[in-house]
Amino acid sequence: MTSENTLDILKSALDSQSKALDLCDRGLTELPPEIGQLRQLVALSLSGNALSGLPPELGQLQNLKLLDLEWNEFDEFPQEILQLSQLRELYISGNLLTTIPADLNQLQHLEKLHINNNRLRDLPSDLSNLFSLRELSLRDNQLIEIPENFYRLTRLRNLSLRQNRLSEFPLAICNLENLQSLSLSHNTMGRVPGDISRLPYLRQLALGFNRLEQLPPEIYHLKQLQQLYLNDNQLQELLPEISHPTALRELYLYNNQIQALPQEIGNLTNLTLLSVSGNKLGDLPSSLAQLSQLRSLAASSNQFSQFPAVIGQLKQLEELALGGNNFREFPTDLLQLKQLKNLALWDNPMGSLPADITQLQELEILNVRNTQLNQLPEGLSQMPKLKYLYIDNNPLATLPNEVVEAGSEAVLAYQKVQPEQPPT
Repeated sequence: MTSENTLDILKSALDSQSKALDLCDRGLTELPPEIGQLRQLVALSLSGNALSGLPPELGQLQNLKLLDLEWNEFDEFPQEILQLSQLRELYISGNLLTTIPADLNQLQHLEKLHINNNRLRDLPSDLSNLFSLRELSLRDNQLIEIPENFYRLTRLRNLSLRQNRLSEFPLAICNLENLQSLSLSHNTMGRVPGDISRLPYLRQLALGFNRLEQLPPEIYHLKQLQQLYLNDNQLQELLPEISHPTALRELYLYNNQIQALPQEIGNLTNLTLLSVSGNKLGDLPSSLAQLSQLRSLAASSNQFSQFPAVIGQLKQLEELALGGNNFREFPTDLLQLKQLKNLALWDNPMGSLPADITQLQELEILNVRNTQLNQLPEGLSQMPKLKYLYIDNNPLATLPNEVVEAGSEAVLAYQKVQPEQPPT
């Protein structure tokens, strides 16, 4: 965008007394000083440009409450921002910042601060003086610790430190007693302190992609917890106390080393999603039958020698993933799951699908890649909601390769026009 075009937009906004101005993705390399004339502005969006500095006149926007500078080229924090005393929301992710000025604490009304995808190595201790802060996101930086006085951010509700270089759980976090969402995924932490139980209002906790081998019993005392991400760690077991956070709705345990789930997991009667793929499970506990709200179960890539019969009792299941096990025949108990919409059985040497699979009238997605199928049931193409059928890497003698390679729609269309085979 030329400077003339930008000035035209600023003039139009001034004439109309617009409260919000969107200059996102316009190729701007600089912001004209005339921006300072728009004193009525409440929200200014400048993301997706090539800005590396701001004009001093920006400080004249004393009514500004939202400033979006994401995905530009700032390698130093723009000092002009510090003059915006009424600012409530500041978004400056996706830049090249290595430091945050201590003077940022001048913005005493700031409630949301996003500085993701930068190059921050540390944080100023004065950041803890932003007493109005409710949401702080520092995802994808290079932080190795956070200031000890972080506990002063007593109004903080949401905190993300995902994808940094934290080798230890920051103890200061355990004093943020009003915290509702905490993400510490993609770090290198080896343990979680028992003091985490001091976060009574926590609803979402993300600890995936760390080096956790065990969890403290206190983590199960988080009564308000609804989503718990423990995936991609080195956990070998869950304690019986897993039954305590009864508000839990989603539990992510995939890619660990868990050999068995405790029977007490059946007490999580509000659970709607359970993901235990990529573990060492040989069976599933019978208590899973108590999970009457469960809609999604992922148990692929485990060590089941036979189909866990309890799955057939989960009548409300809509998504079921059991790929990468060793089922040598189709588990007929699955036909009881009339609500299934998505069924994944890839990499199981089943050899065939039963004709009765057509009983699954709600099925929309069927993944039977690499299952040694040599034919498909004739009625498959008549299933009313089936849209996606993944059958590649099977010795299907009745289907031309070009049809298989063309994808789901081609396969189902081909099946519909084929004449019925006479009984043998």
